[in-house]
Amino acid sequence: MTTIDYKTELKRLERFIRGQAAWAEPPLRILEAGCGREWYFDLGDIPHEVTGIDQDSHALAIRQNEKGDLARRIVGDLLTADLPSDYYDVVYSSFVLEHIQGAQQALDNFVRWLKPGGLLIVRVPDLDGVQTFLAKSLPRWCAILYYRTIWGIKNAGLPGFAPYPAFYDEVISRAGFHDYCSVQGLEIVDEMGVGTYAGRGTAPLRYLLPVVAKVISFLSGGRVHDRNVDRTFVVRKEANLPR
Repeated sequence: MTTIDYKTELKRLERFIRGQAAWAEPPLRILEAGCGREWYFDLGDIPHEVTGIDQDSHALAIRQNEKGDLARRIVGDLLTADLPSDYYDVVYSSFVLEHIQGAQQALDNFVRWLKPGGLLIVRVPDLDGVQTFLAKSLPRWCAILYYRTIWGIKNAGLPGFAPYPAFYDEVISRAGFHDYCSVQGLEIVDEMGVGTYAGRGTAPLRYLLPVVAKVISFLSGGRVHDRNVDRTFVVRKEANLPR
């Protein structure tokens, strides 16, 4: 699978969301499951409403204060939230499921909340990649230091800011996710390997990281790869509707 950059990935996802609007009764109902700091997609004049749900009230408050783009805010747990079944046209979950212990239950909820024919978009770290290997092997303070020094995020680790504790349930691995979709009768309509280790962060570490990733991959005998950093899945709840 060819690795693509994040800009290309987001453009591809935007096309899927726009395409979904052709089959949805307006407005296009979108659930952002685990609310990020901003909505990355420009839907133009397509009538739509984005509902954000997150158990971190600080993150939701920051999102609403900075962007003000949520039609509805819900402080809730993705494992226990009581949202209507068959309601949303798109459920979008970006780098959230790795932080949930019992991620399959959250996936079950996503599928239940989706309308028949709806799209589930899941973005997660690649569980077979170097980044996840390091995150699982090192203490959390290392991740916080990484965010603060490499990415320059001074508030990293504080309420409302990543990195959050992570569990990396097997269901969000490539093999685990494919198995889940097969059992649930879901169609994976697209899958992307996203991001490389080159150019990540600030100099001089942006030049060092690709070398470190390649060495770790080599020492693991290829069991841990450095081909891409993250993985994205686009899934349809029912496979028998036109696309």
